[in-house]
Amino acid sequence: MKDYSHFSIRSLFILSLIGFPFLLIGDNRENSPKQTKSDFYYEAGMAKTDITGPPSGIMFWGYAQENQTGKGIHLRQYARSLVIKDKKSGKLLAYVTAEVGAVPFEIQRDVVTKLANEVDPAFTYANVLINASHTHSTPSGYFHNYKYNVYTTKFYPAYYKILTDRIFESVKTAYSKLEPAKIILGKTIVEGAGINRSLVAYMTNPEEERNKYDSNIDKTMFQLTIQTEKKNLGFINWYGVHPTNITFDNSLISTDNKGVASYLSEKKEKENGNPDFIAIFAQANEGDVSPNLNLNNTGPGKDIYDSAKIIGERQFSASRKILSSDSARILPPGLSYRQTFINLSKLVVRKEFSGTGKEEKTCPSAYGYAWAGGSTEEGGGHWLFKEGLTIKDRKFYIDTLAAFMVKSPSDDLKNCQAPKAILFPMGETEPHPALSQILPLGIVLLGDLTILVSPNEVTTMSSRRMKETVKKVLGEKTKDLILSGLTNDFAGYITTTEEYSTQQYEGGHTLHGPYSLNAFRQEYERIAKDIVSDSLSLPGPPPRNLSEEILGTEIPFADGKENFEPKVYKANQTIYQKGNIINCIVSSVNPNIGYPDVKSYFSVERKDGENWVSVYQDADLSTKIEFRKSKLPFSQDKAYLEWTTEEQELTGDYRLVHSSFFRDKEGNRKEYSIRCPSFHLE
Repeated sequence: MKDYSHFSIRSLFILSLIGFPFLLIGDNRENSPKQTKSDFYYEAGMAKTDITGPPSGIMFWGYAQENQTGKGIHLRQYARSLVIKDKKSGKLLAYVTAEVGAVPFEIQRDVVTKLANEVDPAFTYANVLINASHTHSTPSGYFHNYKYNVYTTKFYPAYYKILTDRIFESVKTAYSKLEPAKIILGKTIVEGAGINRSLVAYMTNPEEERNKYDSNIDKTMFQLTIQTEKKNLGFINWYGVHPTNITFDNSLISTDNKGVASYLSEKKEKENGNPDFIAIFAQANEGDVSPNLNLNNTGPGKDIYDSAKIIGERQFSASRKILSSDSARILPPGLSYRQTFINLSKLVVRKEFSGTGKEEKTCPSAYGYAWAGGSTEEGGGHWLFKEGLTIKDRKFYIDTLAAFMVKSPSDDLKNCQAPKAILFPMGETEPHPALSQILPLGIVLLGDLTILVSPNEVTTMSSRRMKETVKKVLGEKTKDLILSGLTNDFAGYITTTEEYSTQQYEGGHTLHGPYSLNAFRQEYERIAKDIVSDSLSLPGPPPRNLSEEILGTEIPFADGKENFEPKVYKANQTIYQKGNIINCIVSSVNPNIGYPDVKSYFSVERKDGENWVSVYQDADLSTKIEFRKSKLPFSQDKAYLEWTTEEQELTGDYRLVHSSFFRDKEGNRKEYSIRCPSFHLE
């Protein structure tokens, strides 16, 4: 990931023979725990909605390069939801993974408000968890940042509304599908899907602590499978790895390796007769885990898309292993949750957590030089910076420029954040901090599974320490603990104090100073004690509502008018072999004109008798569509269509089709479709 981060100033047949017709759903339950009526302690429902952003002209979130803007689609974005209801208490839990770079608190706030008002008043901040898959190849422009925006230079209200409304619809639909279910927890070890990209930092953790673990990353994949009397509805899968196989050289909307894993899982279940299966590949403790196994922004594939496919396949394969495992266990009944807002600008960290033997404090947020340097192993950042720069490496000309752009940090902030060399003191801007200093933190206890809810990217060892803290409090109440990172807000990284001292990229992006992790452990202990004692957690002050202060921008290129002529510029051949790549170039207009009403800009159709049937669309892994603006006056834009065939394709006649809308000279929006010449696949 260049990720500096966000700098702009991610055996059907056998079953039928044994006479169980309800198993023809393809739900992979043959090796699941033995089913009894008494195991159905919950009701559950799952759903997904399309949240794909405008495909053209919007800066992507994550690599923070203003020149990296969208030009098409590799994989569409989705919000996948699970809603659980504890049958005994009636308590609800909604878990969503949205295929975006990060989820700002404002989206959670607006989704919870709509759910409470329109669906069920039992939905609250504590039991609606909106997780980001953290792909770095989807449009930005939906954060409410005050005055200084380091994620993008624009805010697009229309896109924000699409995200909010469709995440809401996903949860609402899942809620409407509630039915008796049992929840099965499985886990496995994943090999070859991630590597620690920050060993310099990790190795500063105490040797005794490191020796407790057999890996410098967390290789454990957890999976909650939702099973009804008839079929598997789907699952939530947690494994921490960055979706950054698709690098800053990409201009196509893509959900990267986690999107690939979801796609393959749902495709497999559809082939098995279970078309409504929902596969949620959520984000966990990925803070220092890269999928680029060569540690030079490449690998393991021949190009970025192949690498995403390989890492996605490895997560998919591990997930299938869990689905068929006979060691998975049914979660017992019970649902508890607590949530609190904490102000990290000057939170007192008690001496039993500080690690120094005395009280310490967190700091107002600040980005460091090392943040601007980016992760060296994933492409690096701005050429002026590199990882490992500390306060002794400050340069007067950089500080002068940063002060002009934002402001100079106070001496107190420099001391508090040391050894970080502060670039942008976002917590000290006037009249309000440029980033919210107030963050949501929570714990969910589902049966005997604990989910720690964090808005951060948490490093491997930081996550281990968090879990140990909570485990000590919950004791026998919990058997397994999971970290749900990047959930309900985004607030940079969390590193251990030892990792922070090295000021690698992750430390430079740990916003609230060296005691951030210790503050989190302290607050997690407090929340866990509230769960044990069945006490309410102090709610804390909510973040300031910026809705009225943010200036919005229209989605670019959405109102272009022209005399459009459907035309094939470069036709495909007439005969192909399976495994070939088929290309066709056609006339087009900017895809934002059709956004968000176009369900697919590109489809592959196969002739079936006298009819043409769509077999692939732009949501499929085998397709790509890229839009290119004409460089000549009075010449039309073009769409480049690409379909990569596979050996298992059916022999027959096919054609590529591009569909969208254009606006005529009067401004009327009209549909069009351009069909490339048919070809025979042998």
